[in-house]
Amino acid sequence: MKLTSYLVFNGQAEEAANFYADVLGGKIDNLYRYESMPPTPEIQVPEECKQMILHCCIAFPGGSMAMADSLPHDKRNFGNRGHMLTLACDSTAQTEEVYAKLTQGAQKIECPLTETFFAKQYAEVIDRYGVLWAIMYSEE
Repeated sequence: MKLTSYLVFNGQAEEAANFYADVLGGKIDNLYRYESMPPTPEIQVPEECKQMILHCCIAFPGGSMAMADSLPHDKRNFGNRGHMLTLACDSTAQTEEVYAKLTQGAQKIECPLTETFFAKQYAEVIDRYGVLWAIMYSEE
């Protein structure tokens, strides 16, 4: 069994995918736009949304994540409250690099990068897209 995070944005999925691929040292795979979706009576795609991301994956060392844009008429709540992405880094250098990238344009630094009783380095950042990240490195 494997758990994959799936983030949903309001028109920012492609920008976010490029940002996260850079932060995590990964690459974007399987990128589909709404224009590639066969027409159905249930889902009407407005012309201005056809270039938005229907689905894409980011593969990076140690994992993967997926994301998409929601259509304007989608009433589901995809807000970030109630979840957090946790990134366990392999070294202090990697932790510092990821932290530096995620804090560029961040909405808020909930916990600056610091040593804690449970990790050599730990931080919490709400990134530029409103996604809460816990970044950590433990020498175990």
